[in-house]
Amino acid sequence: MELNISSMNKDDKLKEILRLKKKEKNWKKIAASILKHKALLLVATSMLAPFFWMISTSVKTSSNVFAVPPQWIPDPIRWRNFLEVFESAPFLRYLWNSAYYAVLATFLEVIISIIVAYGFARFHFKGKKVLFLFLLMTIMLPGEITIVPGYIYWVKLGEFFNMSFINTYIPLILPAIGGQAVHIFFMSQYFRTIPKDFSEAAYMNGASSWRILWKVYFPMSLPAIITITISSFMGTWNAFLSPLIYLNDMEKFNVQVGLAMFQGLQGENVNWAVLMAATTISILPIIILFFSMQKYFIPSNKADGVK
Repeated sequence: MELNISSMNKDDKLKEILRLKKKEKNWKKIAASILKHKALLLVATSMLAPFFWMISTSVKTSSNVFAVPPQWIPDPIRWRNFLEVFESAPFLRYLWNSAYYAVLATFLEVIISIIVAYGFARFHFKGKKVLFLFLLMTIMLPGEITIVPGYIYWVKLGEFFNMSFINTYIPLILPAIGGQAVHIFFMSQYFRTIPKDFSEAAYMNGASSWRILWKVYFPMSLPAIITITISSFMGTWNAFLSPLIYLNDMEKFNVQVGLAMFQGLQGENVNWAVLMAATTISILPIIILFFSMQKYFIPSNKADGVK
């Protein structure tokens, strides 16, 4: 039933016009929200489809992998593919090697990055701006261009000490002592957002700079620290090129090189179902780490400290 606005008085007309405009505005917001969520759903589907296809393929039989039309839900489901991963290759050893390499390199990289970032954020020294600019310049260099010089460096260093660093984890782990330029920049910017009142209060109570870092800045920066920890762990866990160059013994391969070798050893007769099962196993630690630490990304206790 349409309203007869002409029969209303001036105030009622104004109220009715405002109500209709508000209603129209609300419908526009709802329509825009629906379109936005549809677009996000489309993007999410396009990103999740390959992941779901990998999991689907990991439990298929060899004859159903390239079935036409494609089977998104396998029939039958073959769970034995995951057992064949460990029967056809020393995959458990690859997982252990990746865990050892990733945990140790991540620990060193994160700790050093925090210490260096704290120095840039809270101390004034000669040449600070030049060093920080040099740090930013290293971010622009792709890691691939350092592989050949790095390999030559470790070979010459081994000759100098009359030992070989090739086919060891030393060239993979030891560079982590230098920290990660991206993480240093990220943490230094985060430290600058923490009010100096906290460090000044701790200093007045007799705390040293080292104690202020670990007792004040470290707990207040947990979201940022966990973020760079996950980033560092993902980078080392997924590392392929450096382990491929420095490691020659199959017993020392990490999981990414192991997957490549697993595919290469089968030649043209690749069992894609088993390979996808191995790939699924290889990404489980990353998924578990991400979702278990996700709740620490956004929360920060800086606001609590100010209160």
